[in-house]
This record gives sequence, structure tokens and C-alpha cells, in this order.
Amino acid sequence: MIKNDWIIAGVGIGIGIMAVYFVKNKKRKPKMVSHNIEPVIQAATQEIQPEEPCIIKRKEVAKVTPKVTAKKIWLLTKGSTGKEVERLQIWLLRHHGWKGTITKVFDEQTEQLVKKVFNKDSIDKDTYDKHQMGTPIHELIKA
Repeated sequence: MIKNDWIIAGVGIGIGIMAVYFVKNKKRKPKMVSHNIEPVIQAATQEIQPEEPCIIKRKEVAKVTPKVTAKKIWLLTKGSTGKEVERLQIWLLRHHGWKGTITKVFDEQTEQLVKKVFNKDSIDKDTYDKHQMGTPIHELIKA
């Protein structure tokens, strides 16, 4: 009885493999389409007449000077929002006992603690990077 089950399973697998093979081969074979070859032969037998040399004249183009745009100053001040403010608030919480909630908004409470810690009402990029405020705590622990 068990031998018959194995034979049936083997035949089923074999038929499945053959079906996959035939389906894939059917997709690969391109359909035969007859094309008229005569126009190609006629085009090849025509003589090519040399044309007169073509001279392309360049148009003078006025030089464009690039606009110098002032770099946007990176500064966290009252009213700023975003991931950087959230990182600042987390940093203040970890290092200076900030008791506020993390709101991602540079509000009055954040400004007061920044004034207390840094003696200024905003955080510039240098201060932000110097104190590694943007680096998550799990990365600081590894170092």
C-alpha cells in the first residue's frame, strides 16, 4: 500500500514538472511572423548620393552667471519644530533634568531651559553637534 502511494506521488510530481517545463517553453518561443523582405532589399540596392557638406553655425549665447544664494542658517529658536527640536528636548531631559513633555516644538519651557544652560535663546548647528544632541542614546552608549 505504501509503495503505491509513493508511485502515485512520484507520477504527480513528474507530471507537474513536465507541465511547468512546457508552459515555460511555450512562453519563450516567439511567434512566427512573415515579413516582406523585398522593401529592405530595394532600399539596400539604391545608390546613395553624396550630399553637400552641412555647416552648422553656432548661435552666440549670453553667459549666465549662477545666482549666489545665501545659505539657510541652521538655528533652533522659539517656534521651531521637527526632529531636531525633539532631539534637543530629549538631550535636555537626559542631561539637565528637563521636566516637560517631548512636543517637538521649541516652546517657552524649552527656551527657558536653553537660556539657563547655554545663556542664549537659540541653538545653532555648532552647539547642536558639539553636544551630540542629534545622536541617539543607543549610539552614544556603544562608543
